[in-house]
Amino acid sequence: MQSFKIVFAILALSACFLNTADAQATTGMIKKKAVTVAPVAQTETFQVLGNCRMCKRAIEKTATQTGATSANWDKEKDLLTVSFDPATTSVDAIQKAVAMSGYDNAGFKAPDDVYNNLHGCCQYDRSGAPGSAKPCGIMEGEGAKN
Repeated sequence: MQSFKIVFAILALSACFLNTADAQATTGMIKKKAVTVAPVAQTETFQVLGNCRMCKRAIEKTATQTGATSANWDKEKDLLTVSFDPATTSVDAIQKAVAMSGYDNAGFKAPDDVYNNLHGCCQYDRSGAPGSAKPCGIMEGEGAKN
């Protein structure tokens, strides 16, 4: 009977140790789980000149094709609001692409030939173009196209 009590006590202690070791192993596994971090979206608003719904579609489409996750151009205020992941694109890249599609904005002025090829209703008054906008012609490092 005495040996039965000793064996029972050893089994009980072993079960406690195994349970504790299992709990620690499980806790360790939880700490090692990979954590997914969502990209930080940046939102910017800047002036883009245009006139109509065709302009709105073209401006917003160009912005999203350049990496913006969302783009909304307000026709009444001539303001484009974009959200984007700064790891994949920038305000500068979005503004340049929008200008290359024919629309003067706070960062870049559209090339004259591109502006002149816009549909008649899309040819906005360029006198209100931002004075600090850079020309968007051939940039350094880019070759002329034949």
